[in-house]
Amino acid sequence: MPIIPAETPQGASGERTHGVHFYDNDAVLLDEAADFVDAALRAGGTGLVIATPEHVAELRRRLAGFGSAEGGACWYPGSLVVLDAEATLAAFMADGQPDPQRFRAAVGPALTSAIAAGGPLHVFAEMVALLSARGNYKAAMRLEQLWTALGDEYHFSLFHAMPTDVAASGDSFTHKPVREEGGAATRVHHEQRALQLEAEIARRKEAEQTLRRREKEFADFVENAAEGLHRVAGDGTILWANRAELQMLGYSWEEYVGRHIADFHVDAPVIEHILTTLSTGGTLYDQPARLRCKDGSIKHVVIHSNGYFEDGQLRYTRCFTRDATERHQRDAALAQRDRMLLNAPVATALLTGPQLRFRLANRRFCELVGRSDLEAQAFGDAFPHWQGSAMAVLIEQVYRSGQPVAEQELCVMLARADGGVDERFLRLSLEPLTDVQSGSAGDEQGVILVAADVTEQVHSRRSLERAHAEREGLLEELTAANRTKDEFLAMLGHELRNPLSPIVTALQLMRMRGESAALREREIIERQVEHLVRLVDDLLDVARATRGQIELKFEQVDVSVPVNKAVEMASPLLAQRGHRLAVEIEPGILWEGDAMRLAQVVSNLLTNAARYTEPGGEVKLQARRGNPGWLRIGVADNGIGLAPEMLEQVFGLFFQGKRSVDRIEGGLGIGLALVRNIVELHGGEVEAHSAGLGQGSEFVVCLPLKSGGAALDAAEPAEEPAPAAGGQRIMVVDDNVDAADLLGQLLTAHGHRVAVFHDPAAALEAAPRLRPDLAVLDIGLPGMDGYELATRLRSVLGTHPCRLVALSGYGQEGDRLRSEQAGFAQHLVKPIGPEQVAQLATLP
Repeated sequence: MPIIPAETPQGASGERTHGVHFYDNDAVLLDEAADFVDAALRAGGTGLVIATPEHVAELRRRLAGFGSAEGGACWYPGSLVVLDAEATLAAFMADGQPDPQRFRAAVGPALTSAIAAGGPLHVFAEMVALLSARGNYKAAMRLEQLWTALGDEYHFSLFHAMPTDVAASGDSFTHKPVREEGGAATRVHHEQRALQLEAEIARRKEAEQTLRRREKEFADFVENAAEGLHRVAGDGTILWANRAELQMLGYSWEEYVGRHIADFHVDAPVIEHILTTLSTGGTLYDQPARLRCKDGSIKHVVIHSNGYFEDGQLRYTRCFTRDATERHQRDAALAQRDRMLLNAPVATALLTGPQLRFRLANRRFCELVGRSDLEAQAFGDAFPHWQGSAMAVLIEQVYRSGQPVAEQELCVMLARADGGVDERFLRLSLEPLTDVQSGSAGDEQGVILVAADVTEQVHSRRSLERAHAEREGLLEELTAANRTKDEFLAMLGHELRNPLSPIVTALQLMRMRGESAALREREIIERQVEHLVRLVDDLLDVARATRGQIELKFEQVDVSVPVNKAVEMASPLLAQRGHRLAVEIEPGILWEGDAMRLAQVVSNLLTNAARYTEPGGEVKLQARRGNPGWLRIGVADNGIGLAPEMLEQVFGLFFQGKRSVDRIEGGLGIGLALVRNIVELHGGEVEAHSAGLGQGSEFVVCLPLKSGGAALDAAEPAEEPAPAAGGQRIMVVDDNVDAADLLGQLLTAHGHRVAVFHDPAAALEAAPRLRPDLAVLDIGLPGMDGYELATRLRSVLGTHPCRLVALSGYGQEGDRLRSEQAGFAQHLVKPIGPEQVAQLATLP
């Protein structure tokens, strides 16, 4: 809705008018008010503005034009006086009504000073509008009367403004122009002179209006131009900036205009160069610069600028700022592409133009073709012997079609320095190059060539193809050898356990008899036999691990039991190395799993810590609850530590860290591999941590407290074996005479009646007569194995209850399952320990 004038204020002709304008659009109001005040300023008079701070700021911007230097003379000859409408209104209001005396005191001095300065006085006031907006229409009308009364005393033109919605809701206001008093001319020549003067004034008014219209059009042109424009004073202060510049950088007028231009330049040397060039009369074209945006981002621009001088002094500079972000990104991308091509680890070249000239060729490409002077040469001139070759045809095809081509093994002939040629095979990739500067999406301007010499690979592949049959045969041999190895390890364990069994039994008998004559020697033998048994177990575990046949016996145990067992197992080595062991076990943690295997895991970790920590070191074992539902066991040391690349390798089978010459660390390199295998079988995980070499290490095992194993029915703790009540009739059958006899003696020492047989046929014949309660049968008997003997014994004994126990050097899951299917109640693996012997006749 346009402004509705009650009586339009006139220009600077000297006529006094008082008018009110009703508006519903601030921008239109401010344009009209700026024109009203501008008329007085241009005529060398005074523009008095009594308005809100927001309207004052907008009027200043409109009156500033292209701006003036801070503290310098304004572009207009008049004087602009500004008062705050709210503060002025508060100064003369009393009991909700304007007080005449206070009103004169508030605005009179400003009017007096302006009239004394000479020239027309134009007053733009918003105080009536403020009172009307508050609904105080009576006070607004009274204020109108006070302004009219001032018109009788002071010579000025008044321009009121009021929103239309406020005016529509209040009383009507009547504004009458106060015209200058004056008598009519009495003489004819004075009338003629007056007519001439009026005509001249009309012409000047028309010229002034035309000028103002053109200035407004030009101001609109630069303000709304698509390019960024700004004006900078000689001292670097920004005087004015158009909308495009402010939007490009994200600043408001107040945040940008009035500040030094260097505040917005990222690079101080650049703005120093710009200011120096302009101050000496230079002109800048396409000057690159980086400007800091309000949001903190950096905007790449190019600047065109020159200066305006008066009396040899720089008054201001005119600057055009163009956003060059895309151009910068494009140039950076092209430069990065060229750098990547030059530094590529393979032979790379860039061919451009219809003649396919080398724009660049990296070092590897020059080495490949034996040339170093390729830049700017046409492909055909540089390699005339390739004319019509497959490579030349492919390059031309890619350039013409714009489609990439790849060849895995392109045969080319490369010239040698001696004039000969070599047959080479290249893996070739050709990509079309679009001229990004032209912006034409389909205009292919060149070809990127990437080549890798695969001659050796081709020759190697051909050699491999010739050796394929041999390799397949070798693979079959290796598979058979691996199978034989597993069988050998199983047989080795069996054969080693057979002689160990009587040794262990004999030691137990010596202990039971209290023989002390060779106590020290017996203890040495016991330790070494225990070490041998563990070595045999480790060898068999390796075979089981490689085939995924590690067995688990699930039971519920207090974590302290297997952990303390592990400490007991590793203590000799820790003591031998002089280490200090700290053990922390959270009490009351129940865990479901294989307690023996957990002890093996912890023992292996302690042994590993002891081996790779210098003598006198510190080892810490901690077992506690981790995340909810999980057990955490950590073994930390201050030993030699681990390099980052070894943190995963350390769990590999047969992996060993750096060894000393005397191999004091010992071990077979399978302990940590078994740790990971056993932990993962329980559904857990193990990790190695180290800050680096010389910084010690920590191995952390995390296991679920509850296992999903199906064997939890037997999870209750086993009761201690009760002593034999009156003894049982036991039959022992083993073809190893020493082992059988010693086991018989050991069982006899426990109070049982024992019959020992070395031949299965003799045992079968004596069975009806002996009617044994328990039969311990070696599985590997000659002529009749233990499985067959068990079947026949059940037949000859009929209904007589006889519990069968299998004794074997084989302890894999398949062996135990076969024993169970043959009717054996228990499967014992040689050598059997004293506690196993004690339990033989007590288990149900």
